[in-house]
Amino acid sequence: MNTIKMAITLLLLSWHTCWAATPLGDIDVKLEVTAQPRIEIEKPHGGWYDTIKLHNSPENHAVYEVEVPVAVKLRRQEGYQISIKNPLILTRQSDAFSAIEQTFSPAEVRWGNNRTNLRLLSAVPESFSVPPQATRHTTTDYVLQISAKAPAGDNTAGKYHGQLTLVFEVNS
Repeated sequence: MNTIKMAITLLLLSWHTCWAATPLGDIDVKLEVTAQPRIEIEKPHGGWYDTIKLHNSPENHAVYEVEVPVAVKLRRQEGYQISIKNPLILTRQSDAFSAIEQTFSPAEVRWGNNRTNLRLLSAVPESFSVPPQATRHTTTDYVLQISAKAPAGDNTAGKYHGQLTLVFEVNS
């Protein structure tokens, strides 16, 4: 009987040891996260501007300007910040007739929800807030205004181009 008890005990101990030495395998978990954008910037009726054309100011022919409407859609946010990544410099495209590079003065870029209350943008973020709504989704219309002074002197005609990069960030 002692031999049987001893055999059963050894068998159980060896089984327990084998069970404890077996590592737990990897556990695969599929993770899917859906993060909704908290801010969207677009034209008032959707889409975005491929290019924006500046035109002579009626008051001052040396100044070129444009105003375009922009819609800001916020989701579960009460405000955002906007800044300019780099100053907007309009430069003439070089061609066979003019090797001299011509540039406009650095453009003034302004932003606001009405023409009388536009703020000058720079690399330092400007904060804007929206009134709280009953829903968690808010759409507000803004005006983007760009103006720059044309180069002075002779040989300034031609096509000018530049790139404006606006940085939008939601308030934390």
